[in-house]
Amino acid sequence: MSSYQVLARKCRPQRFSEIVGQEHITRTLQNAIKQDRVGHAYLFVGSRGIGKTTSARIFAKALNCESGDKVIEPCCACQSCLEIAAGTSLDVQEIDGASHNKVEHVRELREGVQYTPNRGRYRIYIIDEVHMLTPQAWNALLKTLEEPPPHVKFFFATTEPHKVLPTIVSRCQRFDLKRLSVKLIAGRLREIARTENVAIDEGALVAIARAADGGMRDAQSIFDQIIAFCAGNDSRAITESDVTDVFGLASGRELATLAAAVLGNQTDDALTVVGGLAERGRDLERFYSDFVLFFRNVMMAQVRADSAGALDVSQAELDDIMAIAKQTPPPLIRRGLEALVAEEYRLKMALNKRVYLEVALVKVMDDLHSVRLDDVIRRLNQIRGTEELPETAAVTVTAPRVTLPPRADAARPETDPAEGPPMEENRQVPASSDIPAAVKAPPPSAEIAPPQAPPAEPAAVRAAPVETPSEASGQGGDTHAETVDEFDPEDYPEEEDMDADVAEGDVESFDTMEAKAAELLTRLIGLFKKDPTQSFRIMVLEKLRPVGFRSGVLEVAYPQDLPDNELAELKNPEMEAFLNDRLVTFTGDPTSRILIKRWKDGVSDEARGRRLVSTPEVMERVKKNAFVQEVVDLFQGEIIDVRGKMTDTPENG
Repeated sequence: MSSYQVLARKCRPQRFSEIVGQEHITRTLQNAIKQDRVGHAYLFVGSRGIGKTTSARIFAKALNCESGDKVIEPCCACQSCLEIAAGTSLDVQEIDGASHNKVEHVRELREGVQYTPNRGRYRIYIIDEVHMLTPQAWNALLKTLEEPPPHVKFFFATTEPHKVLPTIVSRCQRFDLKRLSVKLIAGRLREIARTENVAIDEGALVAIARAADGGMRDAQSIFDQIIAFCAGNDSRAITESDVTDVFGLASGRELATLAAAVLGNQTDDALTVVGGLAERGRDLERFYSDFVLFFRNVMMAQVRADSAGALDVSQAELDDIMAIAKQTPPPLIRRGLEALVAEEYRLKMALNKRVYLEVALVKVMDDLHSVRLDDVIRRLNQIRGTEELPETAAVTVTAPRVTLPPRADAARPETDPAEGPPMEENRQVPASSDIPAAVKAPPPSAEIAPPQAPPAEPAAVRAAPVETPSEASGQGGDTHAETVDEFDPEDYPEEEDMDADVAEGDVESFDTMEAKAAELLTRLIGLFKKDPTQSFRIMVLEKLRPVGFRSGVLEVAYPQDLPDNELAELKNPEMEAFLNDRLVTFTGDPTSRILIKRWKDGVSDEARGRRLVSTPEVMERVKKNAFVQEVVDLFQGEIIDVRGKMTDTPENG
């Protein structure tokens, strides 16, 4: 019985031309041979399975090839090439740095370099995982490495170059090998499949290449395993579903289906996809990383004209990405990607990943499809400019219709009835076809209930001119409430009656809200003071000024002259998420959050003594105002507070 040789060894490159994706390395080494500029020490750096040791071995074969001098491609037929390939050459020694890392091993090597080569022109030492050598061993080799005999060459390979002593790196020519793209790995696997007479479709090749995470050896090992899994099944080619079932991956169509559901605000369809993946034992953490990358690819397809060549995906996945990119507004993709990235770290730390993934997706959809502050303010300004409210007046809830293109290779294997029906690959996720493009303004007795849209919180109505953030800054686009980036003291206008009685249960005074905000901010800073490594963040947070705490929102402001590096740290999503989590713990309110603004002009001492007054008489006057009634009916809100000056004219409220 003959022993089987795995594909990773059987298909290992033997010439420079067979190395995939490392042209910058092979070209440099070949030119060094051609120009007779071969150095005495080389360091090959890169992640696992991308060709470090292979490049060193081929370089050694070219230097000692018997077909002639200055050979830029080894012949692989002479005695020297065959011995090097088999690992039996006396002139080329491959040493494992993990097991030969002590001073005595280096001493043996130093004694061996004095001898001339047995057959070839050079005595070559290839040391793999060289970072495992101890500092004492490195120091013992230092002098020999700097000035070796003319016939000696050192080739080092490592996955952790930061562990190699700088004095060693400075004596070597360093080559950094790149991680391989999905297209390059899939192309190499296609050649191997043709050589091995294995039938496999394009989707399966891309799935294997994606699972390999940039390593050719990993891809070949996975390919070996999937061939064994499908052994004896000669009736059909290896499909993408075979790869995803064996290795717990998600298919490209599953990623596209979930993206269409999230962008179309279809909670039920999104949770169905997640449930199906969990039932089939998929790796949800890996799936979420792939899903974030899918959203990134959609964004790149919208902003780059050459996205078809830039995206590292198969043609079928590219069709899905382009279809979603054309049907979805760019701001929606951008906000969705930001929200998904913010949840990625928490998912890795979660114990129950399925539950957290479901909660995270619902949270992302709620944020994406809620009415934006810009839309509300713009509509308010439109209403103020018209005497009569049009019948079509509305605030649109963005939920685009996303339809995925059909796939010819979308066949799925049959599943156990107990696991439920297989997921339909060509299923069109229902999006917003049932949601009207505009919600008409009903009479006061009617109710507005847009499908899947979260209810708007009751808003405090102010009869004052309103300006959108985008108009104020001269920029367009959607703006969410959390992105308001400026605190203006005019938010707290002067009251005419400084001594007016405040009824019990009314709005707190400015001083009370600021004191509460200062208390919460001090407690948040105290959390960082427990960790001595957080000195920079403590310095940044101590520059914040408490503004107020109302409706579960802690408002803080940073000075206008805050340096860019401190501002970037202050708006770090990871830091903001941590502050929000701790704020929820302090307040006991799950909706609590921190709102960081820029301090515009400060608040004078006179303004700090003012109070926000809301009396039953003032409330009644505001409720009778015709404009206020129209706004309240339009957004199904209620008046909870009246702030600012009140005139004697009832029409002006």
